[in-house]
Amino acid sequence: MAFGSTLAAASDPHAARKARGAFFTPPEIARFIASWAVRRGDERILEPACGEAEFLVEAARCARERAAGPSAEGVALVGYELHESTASAARDRLAAEGVRCSILAGDFLGIEPQAAFDAVIGNPPYVRFQSLGGRQREAVSRISRQSGVAVSALTSLWMPFVLHATAFLTQGGRLGMVLPAELLAVNYAAPLRQFLMDSFAAVQLVTFEESVFPEVQEEVVLLLADGWQRGSSKAITWHQCNGLDDLASPRVASYRPHGAGRRWSGLFASRESLQSLEWLGAQGAFAPLGQWGRIALGAVTGRNGYFVLSEKEARRWGLGAGDVTPLCPPGSKHLRRLSYTADDHRLARLDGRGVYLFRPQGEPSEAARRYIEQGERDGVAAAYKCRTRSPWWRVPLPAVPDAFITYMNAYGPNICTNEASVALLNSCHGLYFHEGIEDGVRELLPLACLNSATMLGAEVVGRAYGGGMLKLEPREAALLPVPAPSLVAACAGELRAVRPYVERALEKRDFDAAVTLVDAVLIARTGADEAGYAQMKSCATLMRLRRKKRSKAKKVTP
Repeated sequence: MAFGSTLAAASDPHAARKARGAFFTPPEIARFIASWAVRRGDERILEPACGEAEFLVEAARCARERAAGPSAEGVALVGYELHESTASAARDRLAAEGVRCSILAGDFLGIEPQAAFDAVIGNPPYVRFQSLGGRQREAVSRISRQSGVAVSALTSLWMPFVLHATAFLTQGGRLGMVLPAELLAVNYAAPLRQFLMDSFAAVQLVTFEESVFPEVQEEVVLLLADGWQRGSSKAITWHQCNGLDDLASPRVASYRPHGAGRRWSGLFASRESLQSLEWLGAQGAFAPLGQWGRIALGAVTGRNGYFVLSEKEARRWGLGAGDVTPLCPPGSKHLRRLSYTADDHRLARLDGRGVYLFRPQGEPSEAARRYIEQGERDGVAAAYKCRTRSPWWRVPLPAVPDAFITYMNAYGPNICTNEASVALLNSCHGLYFHEGIEDGVRELLPLACLNSATMLGAEVVGRAYGGGMLKLEPREAALLPVPAPSLVAACAGELRAVRPYVERALEKRDFDAAVTLVDAVLIARTGADEAGYAQMKSCATLMRLRRKKRSKAKKVTP
């Protein structure tokens, strides 16, 4: 869809457009993709979910230029649009442009594909799988089977749209799409990434430093895939743009993904920095965090405001030790340290933080029953997570973890040992060390992970979220490159020597200083090139700044 709408808010309100995933595309992007797709002026062009046909209008204009004629008679334009009023507006707009086009009202996912188009261009809808109706879910399952590409229930509607769109291409055809940056990094898009590389002779991506969609905070990329079923791609041509004004003169680089379906987020790192990171793994100096232990989600209460209690609140209700469980307070700012100790927990308790989880272990006490009755009066029992468990007030609680892992980070992930032996909520992940890793080595892991290679690895395996945050799901955290247990054991003495200085830097929130101290230890022990560490640090910093820069973009409310 194009940015802006000729329909009045009364006939197509913002909430309705959002529900069907209709986010309008800036005209500069539609023009750029159409210009790339139309090459002769006599092609057959398809725009699924066409909205008010901005891409088709631009395709018609490009066709006129390519054909060097007064009209676009040589080009055949077809669009599908789910919303009837919008489809009608698209017909009117194309007629006003003097363009003959077939705009069909209906759900594109339900259309039987015919390989009849030279190019498919557009901006697919962004609707989460959970919001789809039964008919659309059936269509997604059918598309997954026909394409041979697994479509996860975690995905959005854009992914099956892309798969279905390729089925309409003639051999050698082109696919030009506006897609969420999820394409680059999320696990559920791995089959699609591999499908695109296997199915097209050339794959190009255009990324933006600045936010280019006024309606949403979602970062987008432009996918330009050429040569359908005429070979496969080994590398991606990457066009880096600051903003829309930079589309005409982007910086161009080549990126080769490291393995089938692997993430494309390494686009934003230099080749030298990625080679240095790979070298550390090949030498056995670094290993995925999953080799240290199991990573798991924290507890989900369903209503933290009820289940998480301060000491004062627990006393007010008369709750005893059998009614509550010692808890790491919600949030993760207090975990920006190397260990969370019993003394830290005592200070949190004195500060009025939520240090208890209401969770009667056996038969509730009289005080606990009164609290449960209050929760029922307040509607807590009807909350989704509560009403799906029995009894509703007993929160499923994972085992007390050996360490905490922060997963929403402005700088980078932090590992913090759980010396206080408290339970955790889902505001952080839990790390459970494998047997065989000595206690002395375990306690040094948080310190050893404050290094440039791990910070770069986090930017590559994680994904950027709103507000410039970097998020690591448990599966992503398991892939985080960290010093191997053998390396940590080998440099234990040096790490302990710098620990007081690192702790001081963390207290001041000077993460760069902490990383520099640990880097010096690891460089000496791994025999790594200092220039390689400098490259990794520089790239991690640039990727972090890119996240922060995007978080400052102003959000426009229609």
